[in-house]
Amino acid sequence: MNENGGRKVQGDQVMADEAELRRLIPPDRRDHCFLLGFYSDQESRQFLQGKNLQQEHFDELVKRCDAARVRITTLLPLSGEPEVRPILEPEVLLEIAKVTERPDFKQVFPEGTWSISLVELSLIVPFQPNVDIAYADKQGEESLNPRNLLSAVRLCFPYGKPTTLAINFDQAQKAITVSGINPSLQVVGFNWGQQDTQGPFVVSMYINAGPNIVQVSRYRGRYFLSNGYHRVYRLMKAGFTHIPCLLKNASNLAETGALAPGFFSESVLMAPRPPLFPDFGDEVLGITVPIHGTKKVVRIRPDEFLMAG
Repeated sequence: MNENGGRKVQGDQVMADEAELRRLIPPDRRDHCFLLGFYSDQESRQFLQGKNLQQEHFDELVKRCDAARVRITTLLPLSGEPEVRPILEPEVLLEIAKVTERPDFKQVFPEGTWSISLVELSLIVPFQPNVDIAYADKQGEESLNPRNLLSAVRLCFPYGKPTTLAINFDQAQKAITVSGINPSLQVVGFNWGQQDTQGPFVVSMYINAGPNIVQVSRYRGRYFLSNGYHRVYRLMKAGFTHIPCLLKNASNLAETGALAPGFFSESVLMAPRPPLFPDFGDEVLGITVPIHGTKKVVRIRPDEFLMAG
């Protein structure tokens, strides 16, 4: 915020008020597609019990989970790797370069650690067990067309699209709360010092959501979707068989981003038949559960206390 309480614009980040964020995240429940069949019966029941569902709806979802687990036992083991193609079209490469030449991109993705590729969607492994269907349906434009690679690139490598953040100041706690839809929102740096010898000591924190690019990580012959679940879901529904993405090699599973709370366990991801992204579109494996949308929150609060010197 500036001194007049207005918006502060820094790069592509737009600081908006809470009302704008509420507009993007409806207060009512939305349908999310979950791959609950890859959980045990106890795990899926515990998950559903925390969603305040009516008993009739709860019982129906439990039956669907049972059916999904039976279906998974009949699936063939994952064999082979997805097809990976280079992107050669000059117009498409120029569009991607608008993003990859940015300083914030180079800071997060050093040269030599990634490539830009088309990866076959059907063999990509998701470690996130759910997709917000309503949010995914709003991704991209109506012009998305499997015969137009540029339309997919503009979705997967967005350029100049602002990230909406809400900022609230808690006077009593002397705290600032920053929230947004992008789950990669985080504190990325600090700065401190005095403006002059008589002025106050100033501490600054830099908060950023990072380049919001569709990312795939290769680990032990498997290709994990590290970022871009809703956009990939939208591309799948639009008929795309390959997705343009930033492809990286990972030396361990943690480097893919797969070990965060709430994601599939390593035993599930490395099982003979792990979850595959098209499972979200399967009538048996993709189970629709109405839950509230979420947002990422970063709260900054200085604590003042006395301690023995």
